[in-house]
Amino acid sequence: MDQVPAYLLGQAQKSFHDETAVDHPLELMKDIAAAALADAGLDTSEVEAVACVDPFSWTYADLAQQVATGIGCAEDLREFWLPAGGTTPQDLLHEIAAAMAAEEIDVAIIFGAEAMRTRRKASRAGEQLPWPPRDKSISPTRGQKPFSSEWEAQHGLRLPIQSFPLHENAIRHANGRSADEQIALAAEILHKNAKVAAQNPHAWFQDAPSAELIGTVTAENRMIGYPYTKRMNAIMDVDQAAAIVVVSKRFLAQAERANQAVAVLAGAGAEEVWNPMQRRDMANSRAMEVAFGFALANSGLATEQLDAFDFYSCFPAPVQMALSALDLSVNDPRPLSLTGGLAYAGGPGNNYVMHSLATAVARIRENPTQNLMVTGVGMANTKHTATLLCHANNIPEGATGETRYRLDTGDTALPIEEQASGACTIVTYTIEYDRDGAANNVIYILDTANGGRAIANARAPQEAAKKLLEEDPIGKAGQLAWDEADQRQYFDLG
Repeated sequence: MDQVPAYLLGQAQKSFHDETAVDHPLELMKDIAAAALADAGLDTSEVEAVACVDPFSWTYADLAQQVATGIGCAEDLREFWLPAGGTTPQDLLHEIAAAMAAEEIDVAIIFGAEAMRTRRKASRAGEQLPWPPRDKSISPTRGQKPFSSEWEAQHGLRLPIQSFPLHENAIRHANGRSADEQIALAAEILHKNAKVAAQNPHAWFQDAPSAELIGTVTAENRMIGYPYTKRMNAIMDVDQAAAIVVVSKRFLAQAERANQAVAVLAGAGAEEVWNPMQRRDMANSRAMEVAFGFALANSGLATEQLDAFDFYSCFPAPVQMALSALDLSVNDPRPLSLTGGLAYAGGPGNNYVMHSLATAVARIRENPTQNLMVTGVGMANTKHTATLLCHANNIPEGATGETRYRLDTGDTALPIEEQASGACTIVTYTIEYDRDGAANNVIYILDTANGGRAIANARAPQEAAKKLLEEDPIGKAGQLAWDEADQRQYFDLG
């Protein structure tokens, strides 16, 4: 097993398709953690550390310890915790692998679950769920900066459904594609994922819609944030749970269980400049390049030796950025998802990557010669992770097993110009639509004449939307104006 210090020995996942309602997340976590331990052939008495991805559908005090105690683990376990985000399962795995490299622990379990469908369904029906009181003092993202700055939020940039379309439009412009070409490409990426989901028994949607259906605006597939239709967005209303069991090299050697184990060849995380509007390149990801590069360099593998990927696909943009970071074509024939991605397999809060890791373990057990890459994305395309995996009996020469929580990208933030007026050029944009299909907001990211960045809206969103859709507006100039009464900036393309 050479130098690799950490292995995935157990996995379990479940999607509650058929139940009209499920129990609260803590109970789902207890069940899935016990199932993962059973898959690993381990007793709860052997667990030395636990880690939990905090759910968004409910909050609890001491959640990881409650789950561990609930399944019969010792009370003095070491706990690993990091703020919630799409990269959290991998971040926890990387921290645990580093602790195993330091010979601090030998057996750990990571788990997570969401019951968002059950919660929202009950809320819409005005029903009270028989769940325990929610601990409102707990935030899954405690200790972490907000999704975007107050200034960005003031202009409507608050959620992934606003931030990722900004990247998609920048990617289109950088590659010289027309709007129709870009939408077709994005839809084809998700169609490939949907076909994977159709074969995945744990996937939430298994209908495998065509690329044309994914990319075409209809009453059932309305435009959310241009250029993304509803079926290009991650699905949050799911009831799902997943867990993985991690063991050290010395534990695996003593247990003689290498035949079912998957080696963590290497892994890393990196962050972009935190606030989206301050990033120099909206079409590419420097953090992906750094995290992916480190993981590959320490895995003993080259990109061409990878058999499949699970690129985090909350939207099409990060898949394209991942391919670019690896210098791969968008037409690369290898699978881009192991599960079907967040739009089709499901997007359970921040626990999606636990499902992709669990799926990777099952796939490698069935295909022991395969090498896989799993990636994660968190916040506003802000946090990025990569993990390289292979069978424990087929570790390549040069694999170090080294994992890092965060690497420095060397990037710096562009200065923000607030309450500004004057000439600007469009860096990227998105148009938000209401449920009736009318444009109700435009968000512009702008380069100012002073070398700074500005964010702005359109005073008349429907009129601006018509103009923006006539031809590519990126790189075109217009006038920025500060509105004291509205406390926001407006941009006029002219």
